[in-house]
Amino acid sequence: MNYLTYFNEINMTMPTGTWMSIGDLDVNFGILTDSLSMVVIVPVGIVTLLVLFYAIDYMKDDPNRNRFLMILSVFAMFMTILVMSENYLMMFIGWEFVGIISYLLMSFWSTRIAANKNALSAVLLNRMGDTFFVICLGTMITVFHALDFDTMSLMTPHMDTYMLNMLALLTLLASTAKSAQLGLHAWLLGAMEGPTPVSSLLHAATMVCSGVFVLVRSSFILEYTPSMLLTMLWLGGVTTLMSGLMAITSNDMKRVMALSTMSQLAMMMLAMGSSAYDLAIYHLYCHAFFKALLFMSAGSIMHSYISESQDMRKYGGLLTYTPYSYTTMLMASLSLMAMPGLSGYYSKDIIIETLYGSYNISGYMMFYMATASASLTAIYSLRVSYLTFNNMPNGSRYTYSQVHESLWMAMPMFMLSIYSMYLGFGRDSVVFDLNMSLPHTNAWMETEYTLPAIVKLLPLMLGLSLSISLVIVYEYYYKMFTNSTYNYLNSRIYYDQLLNNLIIRPTLKLGGLLNTNVDNGLLKVTGNTGASRLLNSMNMLMIINIIYMFIVNTYYFMR
Repeated sequence: MNYLTYFNEINMTMPTGTWMSIGDLDVNFGILTDSLSMVVIVPVGIVTLLVLFYAIDYMKDDPNRNRFLMILSVFAMFMTILVMSENYLMMFIGWEFVGIISYLLMSFWSTRIAANKNALSAVLLNRMGDTFFVICLGTMITVFHALDFDTMSLMTPHMDTYMLNMLALLTLLASTAKSAQLGLHAWLLGAMEGPTPVSSLLHAATMVCSGVFVLVRSSFILEYTPSMLLTMLWLGGVTTLMSGLMAITSNDMKRVMALSTMSQLAMMMLAMGSSAYDLAIYHLYCHAFFKALLFMSAGSIMHSYISESQDMRKYGGLLTYTPYSYTTMLMASLSLMAMPGLSGYYSKDIIIETLYGSYNISGYMMFYMATASASLTAIYSLRVSYLTFNNMPNGSRYTYSQVHESLWMAMPMFMLSIYSMYLGFGRDSVVFDLNMSLPHTNAWMETEYTLPAIVKLLPLMLGLSLSISLVIVYEYYYKMFTNSTYNYLNSRIYYDQLLNNLIIRPTLKLGGLLNTNVDNGLLKVTGNTGASRLLNSMNMLMIINIIYMFIVNTYYFMR
């Protein structure tokens, strides 16, 4: 075999052992190195390495720093298992463990009640998604008698459409929980209570993207379920718009970035809903770098501030004190805003254009929703920068005298800023490699050459004009924000209150009733308590039985 043939051998499975073999079901340990896993493992590896380097200095005063770094390293191992797994069961191991490790990292500062509560909330909402994933695995075993991707992709065209829709729905629900789409998104905002390196790695670059990865890996099923693709399209459109609206009114710096992550994951959902899986993965690839940089820049600012506040209104005037953090945050924000020439432009703008290039009603509607979301992205990105660096200083003189920047934290930020600026130039080669192992329509190629210029420039023009108008509003018309719409969005559309009042409290009440009447009632009487009473009264029963038999025998003898 010559080197060229070996180099072009895209899909390669490396079996490492048999897990179980029951009848015609064989589940193996194995590593799959196709173009999809190779593209996703690049940001996972690079961002993990840079976050570990960043965390060494960020957590230097923490007494449990070594334990923190070990947990981060274990997370990287299980994320690699998730990405490079050969079958769904091995993928589920990685899926499950990254959720558990995220709980350990979110509640790392365990003396803080807010961190414990939000970590518990996150793990419970993720368990909901895991439940759907387990049901999906059982259904796959029943229908396909296999769990490896190659066998299932070959059998899918011959399967019952109703079962394929069921599998697609279960996978979508699992991914909705893990990738924080509207409805199961509340945990992502609470997860910002953890240390910033955790937010940078788990909740920007890797773990939250695992739901998108699983959906793309299941693309051979989704392509035969157009109704699920349409559902995914609309879910992504509503999520990206609502998260943008919530972000422009939020005052917590890390929560704004978390809502931004939610919005970008919804963009990937939009791409998958229009069968552009290659563009979804390419946006995941680029997004990991500039969003990790955005969180690192925010962490650099919060770490240097004495109170370590996350409220942007307490900052202001930091441009003079933290010029390097300002530069890196500006580069990450411009990439997020899809400014031409930066990596976010090459991955995000083509998704928005492809929605219009699908030439159907849902595509047109999603194009305008995605354009509105891109405009909101520009607004809240500039708002974060303005309130933090350009606004009037709002802290004490002593606080500002202690603001500083760290060289060791600056080095990984510099590497990520290079990726954020220049990564997009290799888009065509990466997308071409993804097309080797994914279903593709090449709609983006037609879109590139057929759309009118106004459609291509609309997100850019709206983003620039509205973000500039935001500065004018903040300088001269700030009081206009005190209205009911602002309060509604600032309260995150009251989703947490609705979740508590409509679902969690009735569920807890039902659980209390079941505990009283079933666990401590029926089951106890017919179970351990009943058995104990039976044993205690056994002697009395034997005496009564003997007396009864004596009376009966005496009666028959007398006759």
